[in-house]
Amino acid sequence: MKKHTIQLSITFAVLLIGMVTILQLIRMETFQQWFPPNSSPENEFPVMTAEEPKKGEEELKVFLHQNESDLSEGAIGNMKQALEYAKVPYEQVGREEIKNIAPSPYSIIVLAGEHSEEWPRDVITEFVEEGGRVMIAGRFVDSDWNDLLGIKKAEGYKGDLHGISFEQELFPGYVDLGASSELFSHSIADVELKEEVAVPLTVEEEPLMWIHERGKGKVMFWNSTITVGKTTRGMLLQSLSMLPPAFVSAQASIKVFHIDDFPSPIPFETPEKIEQEYDKSIRDFYTDVWWEDMKEIGENHDFTYTGYLIGTYRDDTELKGKEIRENLRYPMLYFGRDLLSEGGELGLHGYNHQSLVTPSEPIDETLGYVPWKNNRQMVEMIKEVEGVFKYYFPDEEIKSYVPPSNVINTTGIKALEQSLPELKTISSLYIGGDKGSLEQEFGPGDVKNNLYYFPRMTSGYAESPEDQFLQTDVIANFGVFSHFVHPDDVLDSYRAQGRNWSQMRSRLQDMGEHVKENYPYLEAMTQSNATKKMKSYQESELTVSYKEDRIVITGDEILKPSEFLIRLENGKFLNEGKYSYGSVDELSEGLYRVTVKEPEAEILIKERGK
Repeated sequence: MKKHTIQLSITFAVLLIGMVTILQLIRMETFQQWFPPNSSPENEFPVMTAEEPKKGEEELKVFLHQNESDLSEGAIGNMKQALEYAKVPYEQVGREEIKNIAPSPYSIIVLAGEHSEEWPRDVITEFVEEGGRVMIAGRFVDSDWNDLLGIKKAEGYKGDLHGISFEQELFPGYVDLGASSELFSHSIADVELKEEVAVPLTVEEEPLMWIHERGKGKVMFWNSTITVGKTTRGMLLQSLSMLPPAFVSAQASIKVFHIDDFPSPIPFETPEKIEQEYDKSIRDFYTDVWWEDMKEIGENHDFTYTGYLIGTYRDDTELKGKEIRENLRYPMLYFGRDLLSEGGELGLHGYNHQSLVTPSEPIDETLGYVPWKNNRQMVEMIKEVEGVFKYYFPDEEIKSYVPPSNVINTTGIKALEQSLPELKTISSLYIGGDKGSLEQEFGPGDVKNNLYYFPRMTSGYAESPEDQFLQTDVIANFGVFSHFVHPDDVLDSYRAQGRNWSQMRSRLQDMGEHVKENYPYLEAMTQSNATKKMKSYQESELTVSYKEDRIVITGDEILKPSEFLIRLENGKFLNEGKYSYGSVDELSEGLYRVTVKEPEAEILIKERGK
């Protein structure tokens, strides 16, 4: 009996020592290197090409006429970019070329600004009466044009109006913004409209956008100056789609979610609000509460996270590899590994949180950042933090970069190219921020074409109506959602806006629910995959032609599958369901999402009552 007890004790001791040894090994970097996490998934995005594109009776033709003024250049420039993103063909025309445009329900002339005396009014009037379409994308006052525009009386301009109201749904997800909103500030023509004019949009009970049918054609008038801003591109495109009998635009169908400063060194001190609410250290709060909630939100609302590593929060360059590795051991081995195991990806936010600018390059001084001496210092420190990244994750590559505070300049971009051979993407802001911030369009970068720009639209956990509006506008334009947060937003009184983590989590869940419910076709992916898909989308070529009873879509190197929006005029509809080419789903009245799995699709249009 005694012998048996001794054997059990020895066995128990061996097991205990073994378990402790395994736990200690797991905490060691060497163990993590022996058993690396799953690599970030690298998706393939197949494309398809039609052998011989079929033609319908007509192709949509959008003619852009730009004059020399801020309103005309801004509005027409925005329309041009919106059409390019949506893969809708357009042509820029001069004044004399307008008279050569044949009237057709699928021919749209777009004008903007206070240049009515320079435009051939009689030619444009005849064009509309014979069935052509015209959009005025920026307001003006000229009594000679009143009859064509559906204006009974005009009395100069009104300024300082704010907000926007949708009297009819333009696209799912747009929300009314009240007069207290600062997103839009309008200068409008003070007008009284004819009774037959339709007014889909208003501002403070004044007509903001209207449609006037004249003869066989239609005229749309944007009674504002807001069309010069990037925040209106989706609205411009979707309102344009209301003019012809049918209108097809493309969607990239991409959804990305960034977590900046993740992984990063964890603060030594725990804020009082965290101790009081959770009775945890800041490290345990991030581990047990914040990150577990973020994973649950990602799973429930279909977000795939891309995290952006920070090496140190010091504003100097004293820390080197071993010290940075020590500071990042837990964040990298716990959060970094877990992010990768969840199918996410790691990019770079910086060696430290000092924007990559030199003393001669612009930056908002209130940020308190220390400028870099030169390109060489940037390159040295970027390589230093890349070495730490590779130490923990030798099988991973840094493929995307987010500038600290979204600020970077030419010197920093060149340093990134020199330091990170696998870098493909810089993600900053779609709408410009503080002084020195990098405002981007989607596409090749400004310095060299081997870096791609993929901007972010919105940020934070507490989504405002303005945030939802901005997200919707870009999705309405070309189907991309791009959002970012920081782990320490909950610790920052300004970014938290007085909310605790429970409230912030709830608001983030609301955003996820809104996006998933309204745009279920957006594909969640890492940033490197989003860049790959977006480049393929932009490089593809699309041909759309129209008959009275059908639409024919053919593609050259288009994504498989491809997503399109189709809007039809009143009285016409598409039957929802699955077809040999793909599927049709109604988004709202008259607006459909069409998924195409073949390079050629013939979509039948039905007429109500027949």
